[in-house]
Amino acid sequence: MGRCQCVNKVDSKADLKGHAQSKPSLALLIVGDSAAAGVGVSTQKQALSGWLVESLSTNYCINWELKAKAGVNSTDLLSMLQRAKPNSEPTVDSKSTPPSILTSTHDFDTPLECGAFDVAVISIGVNDITGFTSLRKWRCNLKQIIEILKARFQCRFIVFTALPPMHEFPALPQPLRWVLGQKAKYLNAALLKLVNNYHGVNVLTLTLNPIDNSQSNNTHNYMAEDGFHPQVAGYQLWSNAVVKLVNEELDELVGKNSHVG
Repeated sequence: MGRCQCVNKVDSKADLKGHAQSKPSLALLIVGDSAAAGVGVSTQKQALSGWLVESLSTNYCINWELKAKAGVNSTDLLSMLQRAKPNSEPTVDSKSTPPSILTSTHDFDTPLECGAFDVAVISIGVNDITGFTSLRKWRCNLKQIIEILKARFQCRFIVFTALPPMHEFPALPQPLRWVLGQKAKYLNAALLKLVNNYHGVNVLTLTLNPIDNSQSNNTHNYMAEDGFHPQVAGYQLWSNAVVKLVNEELDELVGKNSHVG
C-alpha cells in the first residue's frame, strides 16, 4: 500500500496536518496482470501506478494499493479478491509524515485486506486469451469480480481496461497473432455487454495517438522491446485516459469539491 504526499511545502507538523486535510482523500486499488504490475518499464514511477498516483494526487490525497502479477488471468484475480481478509477502511495516518508517493508493493499472493476503495482500476484478460478461457467462464469471473468489489470493498467506480489490439502485437507470429486478436475482440464484446448491467462500472478503450510524425506501426511506438507490454509512453497514455474517466465520474457522483474517501 502507498500514500501520496498531500502538500508541496510545509513549515511544521501542524501545517502538514492542516494542509493534508485540505484535499479530499481517494482510496485507489489497482489489480491485474503484468501490465498492471508495470512489466516493460524499469520502475513503478514509469508504470501505470506511478503515473496514476502522480496525476490524481494533484486533486486528491491518494491512499492506494497495487495487487498485480505476471501471468494472472480472471480466475486468479477472482480468487485473490475472494481471499481478502476483513480490515478497517484504509485511511491516511495524519500522525506521521506521509511516505514517498511511490512506496508500494504488489505482492499478488498476499491476501488483500478488505477495506473501502473509491476506485478500482483493472487490467485483465490477456492471459485469458493466451490460456483460451471460455466466454462463459470469462463472463462469470467478471460478474463476480464486479460484485465482490462493490459488496466487500464498497467500490464506487470500477474501470476495466479493454483488451489491447493483440492482432498488432509484434511479439506474436502469424497466424497466432490474428487468432488471439479475434479472441480479444470476443472477450471485449462480452465485457462491454456485461458492464452495461452495473452503475459505476466502465470499460476504457485506449486510442493510440501518434507520438511522432509517422502514422505507421503506431501500436509499436507504445510497446516495450518485448513486443508484448507497454513502454513508458504507453503507460502514460493509459494513465491519462484513466484519470480523465475517474475525474469525470467522481465529479458526477460527489461534486468536485466534496470529500470522496
